[in-house]
Amino acid sequence: MGLKGELTYGLRRRRGNGSLRRAPVRTRPLVMASLALAVPVMAAACGSSSGGSASGHAPAAVCQQTLAVLSDGPDPGADPVGYALSQIAPLGRIHTSDHAVATTISQLIAADRALVASKGDDHPASKAITRADASLNTVCPGTAP
Repeated sequence: MGLKGELTYGLRRRRGNGSLRRAPVRTRPLVMASLALAVPVMAAACGSSSGGSASGHAPAAVCQQTLAVLSDGPDPGADPVGYALSQIAPLGRIHTSDHAVATTISQLIAADRALVASKGDDHPASKAITRADASLNTVCPGTAP
């Protein structure tokens, strides 16, 4: 008959005498063509899902918002308390479904508040700000000072 699993019978052809007979249909090329079309579509659907920073990077819009907030205000080296104070409210207005970015922003806000409350004397808060900046730079490269 043919190669196992490759031939099926389904289409009808007319014989020379006018009678119908089933003609073999090759299914392997049809299956391969279907897969060739389906695999890229499925891969694109999986690749376009949003839901976090599995690749290690946050959505670009969130990174741009964060960069805009952190690049505004006093110089962090010259006036760390004023810089921290100027960041608290704008950082609080950034909303994202990216868990890593949301957590880091929350940690940065808490550390900024502690530094402002201590008028710059809270060294653990300064270290927490440094850690949050490093974490933010991991998911949004080049964002934090």
